[in-house]
Amino acid sequence: MESDVREKILETARCIFLKEGYKGTTINSIARAAGISPSTIYLHFNGKKDLFENLDISEEEALQDAYNANRTSILQTALILFGEHGYDGVSMDMLARESGYSKATLYQYFKDKEELYSAVMQETPFYFNFLSIQPEIDGYDLEAAIKKIGLAYLAVFDTPERIAFTRAIIRDSKRHPEVSSIYHKNGIGYVARCVETVLKRYTGNLQEGVDTYLASKTYVGSLFGFAIVVGVEPQYGDEEIVDTLTKIFLHGILH
Repeated sequence: MESDVREKILETARCIFLKEGYKGTTINSIARAAGISPSTIYLHFNGKKDLFENLDISEEEALQDAYNANRTSILQTALILFGEHGYDGVSMDMLARESGYSKATLYQYFKDKEELYSAVMQETPFYFNFLSIQPEIDGYDLEAAIKKIGLAYLAVFDTPERIAFTRAIIRDSKRHPEVSSIYHKNGIGYVARCVETVLKRYTGNLQEGVDTYLASKTYVGSLFGFAIVVGVEPQYGDEEIVDTLTKIFLHGILH
């Protein structure tokens, strides 16, 4: 029984330390999360330092994980606010208020609003999705590889927050051309380059004179239209959309 309590304390403490960092963690916060009293923790450990040393994690690791968790939290709040209010409608004061962090803390992570906005655009789920499927794609045939990329791209728009943010970028692009440029580079442009990389393995199968990057952008642009067009009844699932567009796309560029 005593060993079960000790293990519960250690398990809970690990989660709290990795989330809040060493300095941000207290015996009281661990006790609350574990549903026990602080005095129970002191029956098993001499204090926070003793408990931390029993976890076999470095203070640097705890600090880094806390840093990453805070940064992710700020980015998620920014994604929602930029989607609701657009670039001009959001200030660092608003971000601080809604995220629960001070402005000084925000500036520890991002030097200004533009850098934060760029980070929200660049750190899209597609980038991480593509990294996970890239090794698999190397073993696929052309059609299967293109479909895999298409599905990974549509998955980016599975959340209303990401759709709202994307539509806000479209609205803001006239007033802020640099916003459109950054989004193109890290959005459609990046996905198109991923598609083009696959196409270049099959240049002998392509029609003569095909611009592989332009063709790739056409494919990705079609997917983008399905993802963000307002008011379209979702009659088709992602797999059906990707399957149809991929067949049309390849039919137009292959011999």
